[in-house]
Amino acid sequence: MTDEPRVGPTPAGARRRGGEGLGAALVAVSAVLFGTVVLFAKYALRTGMPVYWLLAARFAAAALLLFAVLGLLGRPLRPEAGERMGIVFLGMVGYAVEAAFFFASLRHGTAAAMTLLFFTYPVFVTLASWAIGRGRPNGLTAASLLAAVSGGGLIVGTAGDVAARTAGIVLALMSAVTYTGYMLGAAQVVRRTNALTAAAWQAGAASIGLAILAVASGNLESPSGWNQWWPILGMALATSGAFAFLLEGLQRIGAVRTAIVSALEPFFAAVFGTVFLAEPLGWGVAVGGLLIVAGAIAAALARATPVIEPPLP
Repeated sequence: MTDEPRVGPTPAGARRRGGEGLGAALVAVSAVLFGTVVLFAKYALRTGMPVYWLLAARFAAAALLLFAVLGLLGRPLRPEAGERMGIVFLGMVGYAVEAAFFFASLRHGTAAAMTLLFFTYPVFVTLASWAIGRGRPNGLTAASLLAAVSGGGLIVGTAGDVAARTAGIVLALMSAVTYTGYMLGAAQVVRRTNALTAAAWQAGAASIGLAILAVASGNLESPSGWNQWWPILGMALATSGAFAFLLEGLQRIGAVRTAIVSALEPFFAAVFGTVFLAEPLGWGVAVGGLLIVAGAIAAALARATPVIEPPLP
């Protein structure tokens, strides 16, 4: 989903030779799994579970699974020296806040509309990277901005109160902007640490940050009963599997093509919401979503020739 902790640039020479078709397929599977995270979250929120505790439990379970995967693969369990505090900060503050915004938006709109609005983030990343001198502008940058703004405007203008209420629109866009800051920070902090290791630590840190937010807000209602725990376990399993497929695919096809294939994520979130949750998918959301996905792809392509290799979105 949409809200996976994807961190760090692809290390030079780390891309595996051959198997590019397999790599694209693996990234596509990760997009399906991230789409199911949104589906599970909607089920959990329907039980009245508070957002903070839902996400704290989800990230705690995902962190445990990711550390288990690291152990099975024989990869480092700790980040590289000099990057640990930065990774913890990114997870506890940046990623926790972004996730809280996005999952709160799901209370105020359909999975399709909220995920599509969040997926404007590649355009924000492209523009922010340009603004701070990490890449030079080109025609695709302008095209990606135009497509994303047009798509977002179409969703907002035609979705109606059922698909996207004002609070949901604001929260989804705040999530996209926060994720942009998180990604730019991750590109600076995570340079030598294995990506899966960083993801595990950030998931754990995000869980702690969200638990602190829950307590600070006076909400002490933690998950209880199978009807609340099974969606959390589903989210954790989907998150961990998505990480594994995403990182394996990334090593085969590189960051830019990974970003492009990952644009399938809002498509699957929309399909799952329509099929399993009976959420409406109006023509405005469908057409606007296509424009946003086109903008995300154009943004990824626009970042194919930056001054500095872009971070993994």
